Amino acid sequence: MHSSPYIVDITPENFQQVILEGSMRQPVLIDFWAEWCAPCKALLPVLTKLTEEYNGQLILAKINIEEQPEIAAQFQVRSVPTVILVNQGQFVDQFTGAKPESEIRAFLKQHIRNPVEEFKVQIKQLLSEGQLDTAQTLLEQATAQLPEDMDLKIDLARVYLQQNQSEAAQALLMSLPDADQQRPEVKGLIAGLRFAELAPNAEQLAALADREDSEALYLKSLAAIVQADYEQAIGHLLQLLRTERSYQEGVAHKTLLEVFTLLGEAHPLVIRSRRQLYTLMY
Repeated sequence: MHSSPYIVDITPENFQQVILEGSMRQPVLIDFWAEWCAPCKALLPVLTKLTEEYNGQLILAKINIEEQPEIAAQFQVRSVPTVILVNQGQFVDQFTGAKPESEIRAFLKQHIRNPVEEFKVQIKQLLSEGQLDTAQTLLEQATAQLPEDMDLKIDLARVYLQQNQSEAAQALLMSLPDADQQRPEVKGLIAGLRFAELAPNAEQLAALADREDSEALYLKSLAAIVQADYEQAIGHLLQLLRTERSYQEGVAHKTLLEVFTLLGEAHPLVIRSRRQLYTLMY
């Protein structure tokens, strides 16, 4: 038995209801498996994750070929795992073997609309338009509903940093699995936390107001990052690259790349600034 309403163990008694009749309402992904099959066990968590993402727009029907040999024979299953997609009572597509998540996503994307992927596109649009409050609210709701989706958590941590909510960002980033903490975008966000620690306070910033030397430009850029004034921060860093590229072993270039990661590559400011950086560097 499964706790998810979208995952069903198939028997001769529920075969027609779940697969034949059910596929008239939404696509059904049939997973043929066996207890002795190691690839089957590796595949199941991926299928489960993706089924949950589709949130009712896809049903995962599991068929143990040893317990239901007649059904396996009906579908002409010769090896496991075999995964068959049925829609409107008709065979649509299939694959065999334990595929990586990216390939299964691509397989499903050909035939089914994924609401989570569409939501992520919506979030990117909101971020590119600077609608941080709306993006934060939606991401907080989404991460509560899909706690296993690390991409959503990373997007939320990015918004927290852009909203100058460093403690919330740190707690979220530190809660990520070790493997996800090694992702380049997460390392960039963790670097964003460091900016908050290094940035000058209000009194120190006031003392830098009339200075345009390398130290002042760098400290002003950190203060601007913490204040979420990324355009000014990037301006200071580009100016520092023009005047003293080697300052602190190229810290301006490194910081600029970390800001790009913090904002995300789709951000209009990042796209524009990358062109300026390329001109300066090359």
